[in-house]
Amino acid sequence: MKNKKLAMVVLIVGLIFIIMGITIGTYLYIDNQNKEDQKTEDNILNSYDVFKNNIDIFNNERATYYDSVDKNLFPESVEEEYENWIAVLNTYTNAIDVVEESSKELKEQCVNKYHSNEDVKNKCESFVIAYETVVNYYTKDINTFNQTIENYLNSKSEVKEGISLYQLKYDYTDINLDGKFIGKD
Repeated sequence: MKNKKLAMVVLIVGLIFIIMGITIGTYLYIDNQNKEDQKTEDNILNSYDVFKNNIDIFNNERATYYDSVDKNLFPESVEEEYENWIAVLNTYTNAIDVVEESSKELKEQCVNKYHSNEDVKNKCESFVIAYETVVNYYTKDINTFNQTIENYLNSKSEVKEGISLYQLKYDYTDINLDGKFIGKD
């Protein structure tokens, strides 16, 4: 009888320790996960601020592109304006390169990922829209430029030396694979 009581007490104490261990382990796991989630959210918010600033710079460069190149983009203007256009395109391309560099973390943490924090969710949605728009606008602008240069090259029997198509570094993108290429049309 004494052995049964002792066995029952040991069993109950053992179960209590097991339950406490599971509870403490679960609490520590959840607490660690919450800290990691908070760190990820903070990283997204900080990365988005840098990205947004770079988008603003890109938009300024795109406005310069339109004022300096697109308004005068005719085959008849190529010979006299080509060098100036290339200088503007190089600056424009540098601006998108900076956007691309600042988007790495956001691509990893935002694209097709769920976040419960509304601010983070909104920043991620804004990131996807802005990124697709910028890359697709840039690609469309360079394709338009190259089409004009191609028309010039095809219309001349003798072409001024050094005039060629601009190297396209990016292609149309749909980073979240939703079937929409924002900014392409």
